[in-house]
Amino acid sequence: MDRAVTAAPWDWDAHARAAGARSDGTFNAATMRLPEQRAVIWRRADGTATAYSAAQLRRRAGEMAAVLAELGVGRGDRVAGLIGRRPASFCAALATWWLGAVYVPLFTGFGGDGLRVRLADSGPKVVFTDAASRDGLGAVREGLPAFEVIVVGGPAGDGDLALDAVLARPRTAPAIVDTGLHDPSTIMYTSGTTGRPKGCLIPHAAIVSLLPYVRHCLAVGPGDVLFSGADAGWSFGLFTTGLAPMSQGVSRVMYEGPFSTPGWWACVREQGATHVAAAPTAFRQLATGGAELVPAEFTAATSAGEPLDEPTVRWFQEHAGVVVHDSYGLSELGMVTGNLREPPYPPVAPGSMGVALPGFEVALLDERGNPVSGEATGRVAVRDNGFFLSRGYWGRQAEWDARVVDGWFRTEDLARRDEQGRFWYVGRADDMIVTAGYNVGPNEVETALLDHPLVVDAACVGEADPVKGQVVAAHVVLGAPAPDDLLAELRRWVGERIGWHAAPRRVHVRPQLPRTASGKVQRHLLRAGDAGAVGR
Repeated sequence: MDRAVTAAPWDWDAHARAAGARSDGTFNAATMRLPEQRAVIWRRADGTATAYSAAQLRRRAGEMAAVLAELGVGRGDRVAGLIGRRPASFCAALATWWLGAVYVPLFTGFGGDGLRVRLADSGPKVVFTDAASRDGLGAVREGLPAFEVIVVGGPAGDGDLALDAVLARPRTAPAIVDTGLHDPSTIMYTSGTTGRPKGCLIPHAAIVSLLPYVRHCLAVGPGDVLFSGADAGWSFGLFTTGLAPMSQGVSRVMYEGPFSTPGWWACVREQGATHVAAAPTAFRQLATGGAELVPAEFTAATSAGEPLDEPTVRWFQEHAGVVVHDSYGLSELGMVTGNLREPPYPPVAPGSMGVALPGFEVALLDERGNPVSGEATGRVAVRDNGFFLSRGYWGRQAEWDARVVDGWFRTEDLARRDEQGRFWYVGRADDMIVTAGYNVGPNEVETALLDHPLVVDAACVGEADPVKGQVVAAHVVLGAPAPDDLLAELRRWVGERIGWHAAPRRVHVRPQLPRTASGKVQRHLLRAGDAGAVGR
């Protein structure tokens, strides 16, 4: 096996030209092609649904661009979007790019410091928001640089502009600004599992960067209908399952409102969505609703954002006849590995994050930064192909440059490569548990625990031990009352499946696990300690 795994040949420049890039390298993402009929299908919280065509989205984006221009927004200025799951989130992005400005998506679940830090760092001139998010925005506004607020889909507060009222007077869309394919279009902040979130600088080429994923992992095309549970405040919702597949003729279903298993499945059935893309946490919740709710329209599924556990894959295979294809990526890189949907790639192995996507070269590095070959475990590194999803960090370029060594972007993630070239997520480098001289990856233990009938959710961290240095500590959410011998039961369960070196020696029972807004477990909070652990 080569020390780096390279996928099938992929002509990035040819795909960029097909997306609309000119021979001189100019391309503005606001000009991307969208499905002519049902570009976005908005399923509201009240159960009603409206489809919007490419012409409708583009007309509204042009009107919003005209309003932004009147407010003095121009090339390089930042415009933020704090908008729930509604088509306006896509229009706000297109309107910003229209002017050569930089869009800053903000997740509506943010409040307090989570919102304040991102606004202070990006310094937007204008913030688009909706009525549901307006109060949260107002609560953090004091002390921040001044910005205009435009409220979409509702009345404005004092000093704000209501978009509907402003657009009562017809406006002519300005000319679309010429931008370079690799010029910044978006500042996408990382979810911030630890430390201050970094603003990834995403260029106008974002939809090109994600084409290998759209073509080979999602495997969707013109006429397909994709249901995505991802919020457009994150790259997976705005780009990966949003504008990138939409640019290939795929209709995108947006589901407004809180998660609901019956609601999601009803929306899939009503809109004829054959493909569901979501985080593994959502698929686990869908499975708990039972097979009787799964609609016949559902024929394909793709997950990302956190490791997909084998029990969830098996449930969908057995009860829905659908193989959930897991994938791996970062806001910095885009999607770089996945379980692909056609030969000669190996078949899906439940729990694997797949193989290198076309156009990407993925390596595993040892502790000294040297590539390892064959079946091995190491830090994931990806060779710069000129089309990473991001090209740097906003205001923190030195941190980006430190992660790129000899043309390889070094991630913080550890993975194992098997004999067929598949990658298996092990954990973050700083999550590795070293116990009695053994390296234990938390994901492998978590997967085993999730297969136990009592365990609904699980995460593992290392805890200090005077004899072993560290021991494996399992934090679990249970679906039934804990038995007296819970620790012994879970130790036996993991020991028989993985090995006794990996069996947890402490167990913490929790009502829920701390996760970021995008679903990632916040292990640093678990490592802070927990009263009531069962251990030995």
